[in-house]
Amino acid sequence: MTENDLEYVKRLIDCGIITGPVLELGAGYRGATCRDVIRQAGIEYFASDITPTAGINFVADFENKDIQRFFPPSVKFNCILVLNVLEHTVDPIRVLDNAIRLLNDLGLLVIIAPAVWALHNYPVDCCRLLPNWFERYAEIKGMVIIREWFEYLGYGRVDRYLDRQGNHQFPPPIRSSFKYWKSRIVQRLFDTYGRGMAFPNHLAIGVVMRLQKRF
Repeated sequence: MTENDLEYVKRLIDCGIITGPVLELGAGYRGATCRDVIRQAGIEYFASDITPTAGINFVADFENKDIQRFFPPSVKFNCILVLNVLEHTVDPIRVLDNAIRLLNDLGLLVIIAPAVWALHNYPVDCCRLLPNWFERYAEIKGMVIIREWFEYLGYGRVDRYLDRQGNHQFPPPIRSSFKYWKSRIVQRLFDTYGRGMAFPNHLAIGVVMRLQKRF
């Protein structure tokens, strides 16, 4: 979990978006989790992972067809955190589908996933997800994206970077447009392959989806 990830979650807590009970997926990897920041806010917190490690309340495989076998029938959550998990799965759609099945009515999914990132095999690195993917998934599954929280973490709202036709674009890593275009011109003049990159080499997306109807 990066500083931008934690800052995003803290803002959601401060604004009252995240309410308990909360379930965090993939919380057993021995890295940073949201356990402390959630509990410090007085919100009920539970953790899930595919392996039975310390602090895990529910050992569950969210790529399994029958997620209910891992949870008592009465257990539901107001918010499920899926932070830096989807890129490590072969079937991110099933992971989110299963998370939705554990939500209370009008419950929330809070998702963070890299759009552009170096390979990080823990245990495997399978995919990168883009803004259109989240929009299409929400549309199909009866979820609504809360647009003000649809962000390139560290860069601001995804909608700030639409082109004139309304298509998604990555934010430029060079914050000064003058420096970016100077780089493009210099490389064109000298006929080289290098230039200022048109997008960051580390870019994650934060998404909040609200359940509107069961699929």
